Formats: sequence, C-alpha cells, structure tokens
Amino acid sequence: MQVNPLWGINVLTPVNDPLREAQSLIDWWQLAGVEWDFADTPNDWLTEDVPPVAAPRAAASAAIAERPAQPRPPVAPPALPVAVPLVMPETLEAFQRAWRDGALAADGGHGPHIGPSGKQGAKVMIITGAPERDDGTHVLSGKTSKLVDNIARACGFSADDIYRASLFPRVVLDSMSAMPHLATWVKIAHHHIGLVAPEMVVVAGEPTARALLKHDPSQNPTDLHFINHGDRTVKTVVTRKLGIMLQSMAREKMLAWQQWQKLLVE
Repeated sequence: MQVNPLWGINVLTPVNDPLREAQSLIDWWQLAGVEWDFADTPNDWLTEDVPPVAAPRAAASAAIAERPAQPRPPVAPPALPVAVPLVMPETLEAFQRAWRDGALAADGGHGPHIGPSGKQGAKVMIITGAPERDDGTHVLSGKTSKLVDNIARACGFSADDIYRASLFPRVVLDSMSAMPHLATWVKIAHHHIGLVAPEMVVVAGEPTARALLKHDPSQNPTDLHFINHGDRTVKTVVTRKLGIMLQSMAREKMLAWQQWQKLLVE
C-alpha cells in the first residue's frame, strides 16, 4: 500500500504475493459475514463409512458362493416309537395281580390301582367305568357297595354271586388324559370277561357301554344286549352310573332292579 501525495489517502498497489492475495480474499468474505463454504454437489454426511474389513468379507462371501455345493449326507428319519405288545395273563389270579401292580398298560388315571373282586364263573359281572373316589381295596367297595348289594339281593343274588370290576384301573379325574388309552382297556376288559366267564354282565354307565358294546345303548335303553366272547354270548344290561344312583336312591334303585330283571329272563 502507498500514500498518494495528491489525494492524501492510501491506495492499493499490485503485489505479486499469492498467499497475501488469498488471505485478503478470505478477510473480505468474513467482513461480508460469510463464514462457511458451500458447494453445489450434495453430500450425505450421515452415511457411515464402510469399515475397511467389509471389502475382504465381501470377497470371501463371493468366493464361497462360487464354490460348488457340497452334497449333504442323508438325514435319517426320526425313529418311530416302538409299539409295546399287549401281553395279558391267562389266569384270573395272575390277571388280578397284574392289574393291582399296574403292569397291564398305561391308563391316564390317578391314585393307586384298585383291583376287581369276585370269583371265576360268577353269576353277574358288574363293569363300571372307573373306581369311585371312596373305593378302598377293590372296585365298588365304597358308598356304592351297599347299593349293589341291595339291588342284587332284590333280584335273588347273593354277594358271592357278584363280580365287581371296572374298565379303567384307577380313578379318572381328567377324561382327556384317559381317552387315548380307551381302546387298549376295552381289549383288556373283553379279556377280563373271558377270564371271569360270568353268566350275565351289568354295564354301569352309558359311556362304558358304548365302548364295550360298540353301539349307543341309549337308543334302546330298555333292551337286553349281548356281548359276544368267542363261542359264548353273554346277556348284558346297561344301567345308570352307580354314583349317580346315590343321588336319588329310591327311583334309581327301582330302575336298576327293572334292568337286572331282564337278566333273569330265559
């Protein structure tokens, strides 16, 4: 910069210094209030930088993809559960022992196994669905025991003439847990009837009768039914569930007595 004696003011003179000229230009823009640099090309400043290991990984993935697929060894199918054959004793004494020991089959019931009672060749075999909750050492030994004795006596049978049994060996608290085992215990029940060889059968409860008779007895509730067992045909009647009979003793006892009377018809 140089002072002009004519005007008495400072004037700019050319200076061959690029740095000074650049700094002068920056100072001018700052004095004008411009402090930032702008560009016409957009730039995404929020984009994360690609990690330096991404490229090698991508190359490795591409190399793996180019490899020929290796054949996989064959996978063996899951093994199916082996069906356990149903083996049942051939004598009534051994059958009753296996029943009490729970050695016949799974049943889905609760509590101890409550066995049948009676002798082989009994005049009447009563089969209920499952033991009652108050049964003790054998089936139908609780509150229903007196009811069975009274009905039998009214029909002219003694206590020794009655064989007491059930379809399931334990108390059934949840029918859904017992249903998967029903078919097995129906087979066991028919084997049981064959071992006892009774003259007549009383089935207590329509669900039990449907399972044993293979038809719905409620369509003809007063009919005399039959169970075919080998070369024998056993007369059978269907009564209400014995536990329900206790709720209206007089009426239910009369209906049961009428059903039992059909067994006495030749």
